[in-house]
Amino acid sequence: MSPVVRAAVAGAAAALVLAGCSSGSDVLEGRTFAATEVRGHDLVEGSAITLTFEDGQVSANAGCNTLFGAASWDGGTLDVEEALASTLMACDDALMAQDEWLGDFLTSDPALSLAGTTLTLGDDSAGLTLTEEE
Repeated sequence: MSPVVRAAVAGAAAALVLAGCSSGSDVLEGRTFAATEVRGHDLVEGSAITLTFEDGQVSANAGCNTLFGAASWDGGTLDVEEALASTLMACDDALMAQDEWLGDFLTSDPALSLAGTTLTLGDDSAGLTLTEEE
């Protein structure tokens, strides 16, 4: 293989690796993730957290209401432009408090990184580790 072809192949491979670790808006578009780890909050027993990124919006569910709103997710942070809207289901107090915690967390501009199918939001003291749903 010539040095020029070898350099082109190496460059293409590097671009693919970087795309897998990207936090750009296009790499999350149309994807849904489920939490595998929650830091800074104890989940209500039997509940789960899911996040979906679509059409410049984030929607989240923590076991009761669905939270949703405009967001961007490039530049290494999740930027929710204003308070999230919510469905109005009446759930027990623990689930309602969990919805409030999730809304507050998502609007705090948490750090965001994506490695393959693993999405990490926040830091070691407050955050989520999520895996893409199939």
